[in-house]
Amino acid sequence: MNDEDKPKKWVTIVKLVVWSILVVVLVGLGLYYSAEFKTYAPEAQPVDNSWGLAKDSPIRSKR
Repeated sequence: MNDEDKPKKWVTIVKLVVWSILVVVLVGLGLYYSAEFKTYAPEAQPVDNSWGLAKDSPIRSKR
């Protein structure tokens, strides 16, 4: 490869900077979309306290 065929060093640096900025912007947009539209968690279910340990007191009664 001749020196004339190789891209200039500053062109390579500019390309890397532009691609880096593009990746950061795309990741930021993805995170914003995920937080704004709550794509990361299912809808909350109502709590059912009718069974299990939900009604048990952690303090023993003195009966």
